[in-house]
Order: sequence, then structure tokens, then C-alpha cells
Amino acid sequence: MTSENLFMPLGGGQRVGASCYFLKAGDSNIILDAGTGKKNGLEFEPDFHSLITSPFIQSMSQIDQIYISHAHSDHIGYLTKLMKQTRHADVYMTGITKTLAEYQLYERIYCDGKNKSEKNQDEEKRIAVKSLLEKITAVNYMQTMDFGKYKVTFYPAGHIPGAMMILFDTGKQRILYTGDYSLDHTLLTYGCQIPGDTAVDTLIMCGLHAKHPNYVKKSDALFKTADYVLRAAVDTGPPILCSIPQLSKGIEFLKALNRQNRLDIPIYLDESIMKMVVKMEQLSVPVLSRNNKTMGGWIPEGPHIYITSGKARVWTGYYRKVKVNFSLHEDFSEMKKFIKAVNPRQAFIVHCAKEYAPSDLTIEQEMMKDTDCRTQFIFAEEKEIYKL
Repeated sequence: MTSENLFMPLGGGQRVGASCYFLKAGDSNIILDAGTGKKNGLEFEPDFHSLITSPFIQSMSQIDQIYISHAHSDHIGYLTKLMKQTRHADVYMTGITKTLAEYQLYERIYCDGKNKSEKNQDEEKRIAVKSLLEKITAVNYMQTMDFGKYKVTFYPAGHIPGAMMILFDTGKQRILYTGDYSLDHTLLTYGCQIPGDTAVDTLIMCGLHAKHPNYVKKSDALFKTADYVLRAAVDTGPPILCSIPQLSKGIEFLKALNRQNRLDIPIYLDESIMKMVVKMEQLSVPVLSRNNKTMGGWIPEGPHIYITSGKARVWTGYYRKVKVNFSLHEDFSEMKKFIKAVNPRQAFIVHCAKEYAPSDLTIEQEMMKDTDCRTQFIFAEEKEIYKL
């Protein structure tokens, strides 16, 4: 059995959150992503019990490599805990993802917004986490690494800066893990690069909308929201507070506002978003304009916009609140384009939200209409073992 390639979702199967997948490539034990999720306000994590009670490994210390596709919490939030458990596993991600991970998993938790006594209490944990993150190896797009039993190549995934797709070549089989990806360019990054120089046998695909045939991503939704907020900010009445669910979405929304801000309306950012923006700027991802400022301990005078990724209980009575949310994921038709371009022998669909209605077609049922499609689809369930 050790010579077989096997796959097991440990989280993020037919639900969103805690994306984490075990891949056995010959004798190598590999983890793809290590995220956390939230449901009803409670955080949940991947389930490793099913892995260590499987025939493949008896201890997490037997994990050889960990690959992180991008720096969203549902793909990276569990990483430091996983690194403590695996001990000897090497961790790989792009340089941008490493920088963003260090901020989210270390600086934001152990350095920002804490008084001296709190920092002292966390000192041991802080040093341990910092030591773990320093062991991460940064990789480049189109770089190939040879581990003897398999080779791995990293491709741009789009979606957010630093996101990568991972292609494994075991000699007998080529396996592509997409992570979250984007075919089209966004304000912050270019679209993905589909491996075109080699055939893909198995696709492990993050398919959020694989059961949503009527979902169509509106490419202008972000700009329409930005236009609405900018117009509202100069109307008579309170200034605008924009509540954003993710740091990366806050940065993308800020970029859209800056592009359309012809009246030079001041745009204030909470400390977390501003620090993340500065990280982006240091990584040569331009975002800031002269009208962007960090929100201080007071309410600015005059028309302005305040962007926050927190719950913003402070000053909420003073502002008009606008919830800003938009999708960075591919819609149903874009998934079809991606699968047609890759045309794998089999596709495992993970990171998949449930159907909106029982009658909804899945991507499998849709692709069956295409006579050129050779793909067998599997909607992979957590804790289940699949032979590739």
C-alpha cells in the first residue's frame, strides 16, 4: 500500500472552513493547508484523529512536508499548532504568504494592542510561535523541488497575493492541488497560471460554488460598492463605517476606493488593516494613497470613510454602517473553464459549500454534457480515504 497515492480530507471537505488535506505520495506523508473555521461564533479545527488511526501513520511526527496555498485563515489558521504536532515536517509557501502568515499568526496575536503585563504572560508562547514561523521555507512560482520520491512545482493561483497551486509529479501520476484560485486578474494580483506543459491526472480542487449552477460572480460588484460608499460619504449625515469580514478583502476594497476617490475623501483604516497594507507595500503590492490614514483614538471631523475588519463596537452610533462583502472565489462557469483547461482523469472537489436548493446541478452533472470531458468527479468527504 505504501506505493499507492492516497488522499484524505481532514477538514474543508463538503463544507467551508478548516481546509486541511492528507496526501500520501508513495512513501511521503504530505499535508495540504492547515486552516481553521467558524460556525455559530465558535472556532473549529481539522480532525487528525482519523489520520493517526488510519493504516498510514501512527503519529503526526511522521508527516514529511506541509504546503500552504495562501494566507487566508481557513487555510493557514491552524498552522502553528500543526507544526508543533509534526515537529520535523518541512513547511513551504511563497514569500508573500510567509510574510502575511507571520503577521496574522504572530504579530497580530502577540505584538499588537497588548499592554506590557499581557505581553509578559504570553512571552513563552510568543517565542515558541516565532521560532516555528522562522522555520518556514519560502518558495517561488515556477520553482521545482525534487524530493526523490516526487517532484513539486508551484504555480501562481491568483485569488490573493502569494497564493499558489501545487503540482506533484510522482513519476507515474501528476496531482494538482489548486487551493483557492482565480482565473481573472484582481486589483491586487494576476490570475492563475494553469499548468499547460504537462498533463494532470488528478485534480484536487477547492470548489466553493461547485453545487451552485446559478451563482455568477459580478465582476463590477466591488466597484459599485466602492462608488456607493464614496457617494454616501459626501452626503449630509454621519460618515461611513465599512465593516469587512477579512483583512485581505479590506485591502482589496481600499484599493477600489482609492482608484475611484476623485474627491480625495479621507479614508481611515483600523490598525490591523493598515499594518497588513504596509506589509503588502513592502512586498511591492501598491495599495496606499495620500488620503489613507490610520484611525486614531478620536473621530475625525468632516466627511470620511472608516474601514475596519473588527466588530467595531466603538463609535458605531456615530457612523452609518455599511457591510462590505464580495467573493474572491470562482463562480460555476469559471470552474467549468478551469476543469476543461486541465481535463484531469479524476477531480476531487473540496472546500465545497452545500447546494442552495436540492434541485441544483453540481459541476459533475454539468460537465457530463461536455463530450470532450474525461473527468470522473468525487465530492470528497472528510475522514474518507480515496485512492488516486
